[in-house]
Amino acid sequence: MRRSIFAILTIIMIAPIAKAESNLTTDLFTVENSNPIKEKELKNTTSKEEKSTTNEVSEAVEEAKEKLTGIVSWYADKFHGSKTSSGELYNKNEYTAAHKTLPFGTKVKVTNVRNGKSVIVKINDRGPHSKSRVLDLSRAAFTEIGSINAGILNIEMEVVD
Repeated sequence: MRRSIFAILTIIMIAPIAKAESNLTTDLFTVENSNPIKEKELKNTTSKEEKSTTNEVSEAVEEAKEKLTGIVSWYADKFHGSKTSSGELYNKNEYTAAHKTLPFGTKVKVTNVRNGKSVIVKINDRGPHSKSRVLDLSRAAFTEIGSINAGILNIEMEVVD
């Protein structure tokens, strides 16, 4: 059963590739036999298209750097006084957060999308250890923008420093 499913998936994946290759060969043959295009014009067209694509990608990357959305949770009180990944002690009364990749010391503005309340936190730990969440906030930071009873919040975050 597994082999037949694998065979079907392989055929499904290979068929479009084979079709694309046959179209590519046909298109190359057609271009060679059609009216010739000046090489300089072709180069200019390609570079304009490449610049356009590069600009679009750069803009998307910059936009993604500016604001991200996701879900945050908060550290349980049992971690108060424990050492964080940065070496600092976790203090539930400070505005701190854990993020998977941002450098320690990075300041991030976190905004609750439901009520518009914001807080600026300092990244001092690694986490959260749940794939569905983007940050773990200290108790103080979480209560500044939402209710502890909620447990999680939908937020928008942006690096400010």
